[in-house]
Amino acid sequence: MTAAGCRSDILPAVFGLGEGGISAYAPGTLPTITAHEGDKLIGQSASETGRCIYQNDVGNRFRADCPPGYKP
Repeated sequence: MTAAGCRSDILPAVFGLGEGGISAYAPGTLPTITAHEGDKLIGQSASETGRCIYQNDVGNRFRADCPPGYKP
Protein backbone atom coordinates (compact mmCIF):
# COMPACT_ATOMS: atom_id res chain seq x y z
CA MET A 1 0.00 0.00 0.00
CA THR A 2 1.47 3.37 -0.97
CA ALA A 3 0.63 6.88 0.04
CA ALA A 4 1.61 8.47 -3.27
CA GLY A 5 -1.61 10.47 -3.50
CA CYS A 6 -1.54 11.67 0.11
CA ARG A 7 0.22 14.98 0.59
CA SER A 8 0.04 17.46 3.40
CA ASP A 9 -0.15 21.16 2.56
CA ILE A 10 1.18 22.02 6.00
CA LEU A 11 4.05 19.56 6.39
CA PRO A 12 6.52 21.24 3.96
CA ALA A 13 5.97 24.64 5.55
CA VAL A 14 6.42 23.29 9.09
CA PHE A 15 9.74 21.67 8.28
CA GLY A 16 10.95 24.33 5.81
CA LEU A 17 11.19 21.96 2.87
CA GLY A 18 10.66 24.69 0.29
CA GLU A 19 7.35 23.42 -1.03
CA GLY A 20 5.27 25.39 1.45
CA GLY A 21 3.56 28.53 0.23
CA ILE A 22 5.39 31.83 0.57
CA SER A 23 3.63 35.18 0.86
CA ALA A 24 5.18 38.60 0.79
CA TYR A 25 4.74 40.75 3.88
CA ALA A 26 2.19 43.47 3.25
CA PRO A 27 1.70 46.26 5.81
CA GLY A 28 -1.84 47.26 6.56
CA THR A 29 -4.56 47.22 9.17
CA LEU A 30 -7.10 44.61 10.12
CA PRO A 31 -10.73 45.48 9.44
CA THR A 32 -12.87 46.65 12.35
CA ILE A 33 -15.03 43.74 13.48
CA THR A 34 -18.67 44.62 14.10
CA ALA A 35 -21.69 42.58 15.10
CA HIS A 36 -24.43 42.20 12.52
CA GLU A 37 -28.12 41.42 12.74
CA GLY A 38 -28.50 37.74 13.59
CA ASP A 39 -25.28 37.51 15.64
CA LYS A 40 -25.94 36.17 19.14
CA LEU A 41 -24.62 38.18 22.10
CA ILE A 42 -22.83 35.74 24.45
CA GLY A 43 -21.64 38.19 27.11
CA GLN A 44 -19.11 40.83 28.08
CA SER A 45 -15.43 40.36 27.21
CA ALA A 46 -13.30 39.72 30.30
CA SER A 47 -10.19 41.26 28.76
CA GLU A 48 -11.52 44.30 26.87
CA THR A 49 -13.72 46.91 28.55
CA GLY A 50 -16.75 47.91 26.47
CA ARG A 51 -16.42 44.88 24.21
CA CYS A 52 -18.70 41.85 24.06
CA ILE A 53 -18.42 38.30 22.76
CA TYR A 54 -20.76 37.38 19.92
CA GLN A 55 -21.44 34.18 17.99
CA ASN A 56 -22.45 34.18 14.32
CA ASP A 57 -24.77 31.68 12.63
CA VAL A 58 -21.88 29.34 11.71
CA GLY A 59 -20.75 29.14 15.34
CA ASN A 60 -17.66 31.39 15.15
CA ARG A 61 -17.16 33.62 18.19
CA PHE A 62 -15.69 37.11 17.97
CA ARG A 63 -15.26 40.34 19.96
CA ALA A 64 -17.02 43.54 18.97
CA ASP A 65 -18.32 46.67 20.70
CA CYS A 66 -21.19 46.03 23.10
CA PRO A 67 -24.57 47.40 22.04
CA PRO A 68 -25.51 50.83 23.45
CA GLY A 69 -26.84 50.57 27.00
CA TYR A 70 -25.62 46.98 27.50
CA LYS A 71 -25.28 46.02 31.17
CA PRO A 72 -24.00 42.54 32.10
